[in-house]
Amino acid sequence: MEIESQNLNDEPPARLVAGALAHLARHMTTGCPRAAELASLLLARVAEDADADPHLRAHAHELVDILEREQILRASPPSRFADTAERLAGGWPA
Repeated sequence: MEIESQNLNDEPPARLVAGALAHLARHMTTGCPRAAELASLLLARVAEDADADPHLRAHAHELVDILEREQILRASPPSRFADTAERLAGGWPA
């Protein structure tokens, strides 16, 4: 008996969202950037799925945007004004 490997494109949107939520939860609890990347990839598939509910597609797209912005912020070097902003916010002693 031959076992067929299932392509992610064949997965129903609910299953992709379930996987994305698991990765997103891991990212939120551990800060793991790879988990955020995996969540973003799965959510992007949902956002592009013409058969998925339009509201689900819109929310998936919104989450992909949020995760991508977070990834850009994480990768960018700190601003030279970061220490001033932190002091103004009350994070550092004056």
